[in-house]
Amino acid sequence: MKKIIDDAFVVFGMMFLILIVASYFTEVGELVYNGRTYLLVLFVAIIAGRYVRLIAKAKKSS
Repeated sequence: MKKIIDDAFVVFGMMFLILIVASYFTEVGELVYNGRTYLLVLFVAIIAGRYVRLIAKAKKSS
């Protein structure tokens, strides 16, 4: 489970950096609001998806 969360933080960090760089070239308010929502949904989806895959893999191998 720790590796799943670490991987999610890596993706979260990359998207956050992209959001910061993009904020220099576009209107910040709308981009940050949409980006924040997207990042939270992505973070939860990555953790939940990989956890379900891990459990399915464990059941399949036993």
